[in-house]
Amino acid sequence: MDLFSRYVFKQVLNALVMILGSLTAIVWIATSLKQIENLSGGGFWLFFQMTSLAMPQAMAIVAPFALLIACLYSLQKLNLDSELIVMTASGSTVWRFIRPYALLGVLISLLILFSNVFVQPASLQKLREFITQVRTDLIQHVLQAGKFSSASGGLTFHIRDRADNGNLLGLLVSDERAKTEKLTYLAEVGELIKLDGRAYLKMSNGHIHRKLNAKDGVQIVKFDQYVFDLSEFGGSKGGAKYHKPKERYVHELMNPSKADLKNTRLMGQIRAEIHDRFASALYPLLFALIAVATLGVARSTRQNSSRLLIYGFCTGLAFRMAGLSVVSLHKVHPAAIWLVYGVPILGMVACLLYIWLSMSPDKMLWVKGLVSKGVSGSRKRGQNA
Repeated sequence: MDLFSRYVFKQVLNALVMILGSLTAIVWIATSLKQIENLSGGGFWLFFQMTSLAMPQAMAIVAPFALLIACLYSLQKLNLDSELIVMTASGSTVWRFIRPYALLGVLISLLILFSNVFVQPASLQKLREFITQVRTDLIQHVLQAGKFSSASGGLTFHIRDRADNGNLLGLLVSDERAKTEKLTYLAEVGELIKLDGRAYLKMSNGHIHRKLNAKDGVQIVKFDQYVFDLSEFGGSKGGAKYHKPKERYVHELMNPSKADLKNTRLMGQIRAEIHDRFASALYPLLFALIAVATLGVARSTRQNSSRLLIYGFCTGLAFRMAGLSVVSLHKVHPAAIWLVYGVPILGMVACLLYIWLSMSPDKMLWVKGLVSKGVSGSRKRGQNA
């Protein structure tokens, strides 16, 4: 990069660091509020670890918008300081301005891709372990005789007393995680068991009360021994090695188990998760091009460039919402895969085309004339009809 490109790159990088830090702090606070219910009896360090592990998943959405805002801000500043006007008057084109923004967009795209492929699944799996640890500590240390304690996700525990060996006496567990049923476990004795990094609650001499809805009665099942998996948090009731699609690495998503292949809905989620991890890495570059297409042309101080800031941000928001929508569509319709990649790629092509047209006022006027003729022609046909 030449001297001017390095200067612009430094300006937009400083803005990106400040904006990304602010947005990250906001997202971290919002994530913290969701994790508070999982921290009964946990310390601040555990609280910080759990909330931090949830951040890589949010970065795929937050980082591109931080880049978009930083690019728009720096271009607006260059316009207000007349730096773009001076560079344009000296013979520089928009393609020279686009270099630092495109480079930063590529760097952010690579970081997001690395996070999506490696960091996100590792952090979410670690987060699952922490939540299991919190739930285990709740029963082992926090649970008090005669008091109800919630372990989040619709689980409530109550014990009559605690034996000298640590066993739970007079145990009641209410499980309302599933919307379709309510389960209540009653047992004379409960014992906490840890095996292969997972926590289980072994209940002896008890009953299970199962209620599907208000109209049906309660089904009661008696048991001598029953094992309750405390690692099944968030309503998911998988096997010992089960991970949600967002918690799996790419090679695990591409090689689903036989049980996964039988679940049509789960396979749709796995299919969409694979392509979303790669397609979401295209949006930083798209947002950088949107910023240059919106404010990359030199304008005088008399021209209202403030509304262009709003146009640029709204355009980026519209493309990202469209991307999230087609990912949801891809879960149901496999043929929508081309839309998952098509939305950001078509957006980049449209931005480059607009930048090319903006370099030639005659071409831009010609395109606007074609658009106005098409609109007026459609209005006339509508009136005649």
